[in-house]
Amino acid sequence: MANGTALITGASGGIGYELAKLFANNHYNLVLVARSSGKLSQFADELQRQFGISTRPVVLDLAVASAPQALFDQLQRDGVAIDILVNNAAFGASGEFSEIPLEESLGQIQLNITALTALTRLFLAPMLSRRSGKIMNVASTAGFQAGPLMAVYYATKAYVISFSEAIANEVNEIT
Repeated sequence: MANGTALITGASGGIGYELAKLFANNHYNLVLVARSSGKLSQFADELQRQFGISTRPVVLDLAVASAPQALFDQLQRDGVAIDILVNNAAFGASGEFSEIPLEESLGQIQLNITALTALTRLFLAPMLSRRSGKIMNVASTAGFQAGPLMAVYYATKAYVISFSEAIANEVNEIT
């Protein structure tokens, strides 16, 4: 019997990959989102076989502005209620800010801030309506300091920390 459904972004590697294994071990069905098709599908199949849960791999680039809404709309159409949202997808570029292509810096902001904000807003509303659900926004210790040679990444993680604390306070006042 599943404990509910967790949606994990950036699930094909690193922290997202490890969190997916933990949620599967705790009998959560999973919606796994990442850009890498082959690796994601293979991982989803492994978790399904090993833990007897339902997995749904979604190949999607959350750096595309319309992607968070498309993901939410598809899950709504399919009747998939998300009990836990894990906003983990992110990337950082190394180097002097003046040397990193502007498009790459804006891409970091799109994924690390804009997509995370959109997903939080989209999935929070149904959770509040059900009076049930959790959101985990993965930040970094980088968010607590300035980050020369990774200025945009560090700044985006500072946003994630501040945003998450603010939303937690708002939700605690509501519930």
